[in-house]
Amino acid sequence: MKTYLFIAVLSISSMVIKAQTKPGSTQTPTYMMPDGTFISKDKIDSVSKAWNGALTLEYEEKDKAQGVLHLVKLSEAVMKQIADQNAKADSVVKAMVNKPAPDFNLTDIHGKKWSLLELRGKVVVLNFWYTSCPPCLEEMPDLNEITKLYKPDQVVFLALTFNDASKVQTFLKTHEFAYNILPNSKTVDQQYKVSGWPTSLVINKEGIIKFAINISSDIKHDLPAAIDANL
Repeated sequence: MKTYLFIAVLSISSMVIKAQTKPGSTQTPTYMMPDGTFISKDKIDSVSKAWNGALTLEYEEKDKAQGVLHLVKLSEAVMKQIADQNAKADSVVKAMVNKPAPDFNLTDIHGKKWSLLELRGKVVVLNFWYTSCPPCLEEMPDLNEITKLYKPDQVVFLALTFNDASKVQTFLKTHEFAYNILPNSKTVDQQYKVSGWPTSLVINKEGIIKFAINISSDIKHDLPAAIDANL
């Protein structure tokens, strides 16, 4: 069975999985064209341009261990459908700005319980993601660096995923994510009307959503700017 990795058509920088692995990991994605030939990561941009951006990636379970990703050309109908879905997802999440953030109670992968209500007085950054989401992986290095800019008593970073704890633990064997990771977040995803991944929110000290964005080509600047505006 093939699994599509993208629910969105992205700029090529968001379509390629960065080598975001822990020291000692040797897994590097291999990219296969529809005719079965392999190309290097630096050739994907050329393919995307040749296909007018109608490119996505998918993988088969049998290829997962080897990190094989298949390049797939999307039809015009699928491109339009995706564009419409992206626009809807973006408008829905941005409509929550300046509204109270729904409270939630979740347990992180280390067993610590988190309540949004109990975090009042701190700026809270939420990131909605999942383990097989390439644009989520693409932004992780930048998100990790952003966490280093703030003290824990000022800003709390929470990563919510509908994946279960076991799947997240497996993911973390080969990837680093510096946020506090809260699995089994499906109900919270629905509360926040998340239908596109990744999605980042900034909640101010009074519990009001002040910033919301789906995929950002400049998250390393957009997110700190939103955090700083609410400190």
